[in-house]
Amino acid sequence: MSLSDVQEFIVRNRRKLLIALLLVVIISLAAGFIWREVITEVPEEEKIPSFTLSQVPGRVLGVIDFSKLSAPDFPPSSTVYRIEKMSLTFTQADAAGWAKSFGSLSPSGEVATPLGVIYVFAKKGEELTVTSNPRALHYTREGGGGTETLPGSATVIGMAKEFLAAKKLPDTGSFSPTVRYLSAIGERTAETTAAEARYAEVNFSWSVNGLNILGESSTDSAIRVIFDRAGRVVYLSYQFLDYSFAADKNFPLLSLEQAKDALAAEPQIVSIRPMGDVEEWTLSESTNLSEFTPESVRLVYVRLADSALLHPVYLFEGSGSTGGIGVRAAAYVLAVSDQYTK
Repeated sequence: MSLSDVQEFIVRNRRKLLIALLLVVIISLAAGFIWREVITEVPEEEKIPSFTLSQVPGRVLGVIDFSKLSAPDFPPSSTVYRIEKMSLTFTQADAAGWAKSFGSLSPSGEVATPLGVIYVFAKKGEELTVTSNPRALHYTREGGGGTETLPGSATVIGMAKEFLAAKKLPDTGSFSPTVRYLSAIGERTAETTAAEARYAEVNFSWSVNGLNILGESSTDSAIRVIFDRAGRVVYLSYQFLDYSFAADKNFPLLSLEQAKDALAAEPQIVSIRPMGDVEEWTLSESTNLSEFTPESVRLVYVRLADSALLHPVYLFEGSGSTGGIGVRAAAYVLAVSDQYTK
């Protein structure tokens, strides 16, 4: 067959040849897609339970602005840890020992719970409760006085560490304690500056594999210490580490861009705190944000309620607004792709 014959054949059958070529391309793409699905399919026994919060998280109803977000380096993979509860409890003698370390507080009663006993100690203006199981201390003291300006975050963190050491409480080994300056004591009170605040709150978290362990809210840390302007500790919440952690499986992590896409698609707002002078604040009316500007992101572990796993999670923190009120907010994004969850 001469070249002219070939050219004539192509001209006469051009349409059929184009259709055939298109079919070949479509079949190749379909085969490639099916092959990838088969190759990357994760066996059910290799998957982890889905990341589902016990309380419905807030949403972002408007725009998420990533222009102020710094871009740290994250590892390509992370280990999921299994949680084992240890058989540790406080006895009445243990509780009395803790009361002595807080200034010889007097026994004030006991409260029986399904898990154990809560021992109560008090003296004028102070109260300490010692929970036997899970082990915990809660201390409150009348305060709020003082006219001094609260010190900077580094100094406040040092003060908190000194207080914990003086009470012979175990070192948290925290990698990144956080400080908030508050106008009042409470979960949803307004954040402000050190110059205007009445209280400084320091939060510590237990850690594993170099990452902090948080609860279903980004404010669910193991240890919380609050100082007033006079430099006195007016509140302490200390959750002892009654768990051991065993490495389970290693999973590839979402890239930062993938995490940003996931946040934009389905944000899970887990903490909202107003900023500045806010006269009225009703959380039930403010679970959603009208806008959110993440300013930082870090990798943490989150323990869901009644879960036996630590999930690797990206924690986005930044500013936003709701109901015309400026807030500080935090959002969770599971750091593992959905293909590894069931």
